[in-house]
Amino acid sequence: MIVRLRALAALIAAAVLLTACGGGESPAPVAPPAEGGGAFPVTVQHSLGSTVIPEAPQRVVSLGYTDQDTILALGVVPVAIREFTGNRPSATWPWASDRLQGQQPQVLSSEVSTEAIAALRPDVIVAVSAGLTQEQYDTYSRIAPTITQPPGSNPYQTAWQDATHIIGTALGKADEADRLVSDLEARFAAVRAQYPQLAGRPAAVAAASSTGNGHYFVWTPDDNRGRFLSALGLAVPAQFDELADGDFYADISGEQLGLLDQNDLVAWITIPGTAEPGIAQQPGAAALRVAQEGRVVELTEEQGVALSFSSVLSLPALLDELPAEFAGRLGG
Repeated sequence: MIVRLRALAALIAAAVLLTACGGGESPAPVAPPAEGGGAFPVTVQHSLGSTVIPEAPQRVVSLGYTDQDTILALGVVPVAIREFTGNRPSATWPWASDRLQGQQPQVLSSEVSTEAIAALRPDVIVAVSAGLTQEQYDTYSRIAPTITQPPGSNPYQTAWQDATHIIGTALGKADEADRLVSDLEARFAAVRAQYPQLAGRPAAVAAASSTGNGHYFVWTPDDNRGRFLSALGLAVPAQFDELADGDFYADISGEQLGLLDQNDLVAWITIPGTAEPGIAQQPGAAALRVAQEGRVVELTEEQGVALSFSSVLSLPALLDELPAEFAGRLGG
């Protein structure tokens, strides 16, 4: 149970405890069927099995904590979305809200009952970032075809490309998913070309722990936050990988905060609900070289959550703003 709580917590914009639960909004009207790019039935191979989806789904439940972004990007409005963080309307952040097409999906609380899912009469349950056990998957599969993360992938570390492809296949929109991935990868390539000064510079994403224990989190290159830096050409120092000891973030104490000075740049994010989350509020932060040189970029709460989502919808919003700021802080 402790391992599961740590994993869920790390997903939430930063790392340790799931934040607020969502309320129950009115059920959404039936979404239009998925169209284009896929002939049904389709078979989806994933980490917990092989799922056959017999026909284009009309009622899609987004059970994963961040799956709604990809579903919406593919033009499908879920009948229900799981609350992740921030208690936003329809559990949807601004970068994705215009994709709701005026609908109001039901919001599922973080602890979801099988009865609540069954009452939604889903055609497909998308649970790529839900962290289901085999037993839970088997239970949900008796309600409707259910897909989890790709084979070999951690549910809370699935790369946005892989999440987009597997959800696109399930919705019969594999071609559209391919285009979304190609277009966003091209944007990253264009950013790297525009800001060559980022190449190889050591950088990390860090935050104050939401548990209030005086600890900090630094994400590895195998986490989506670290992957964002790598996709810009930056490099997360190897020591944080070593300290993570197989996890996807390093948990460092206040006495170890000086390790951040291995970086030329630190992206500091806020975990919603964390008391005194800013770097200026952390003991000893003012003594950091990276802080004194003005190379700590404090992301807004929305930017931090967008980075934690790391979806095909949230990442473009970050590319509009952060690379230029990173380059400016690095003197270019």
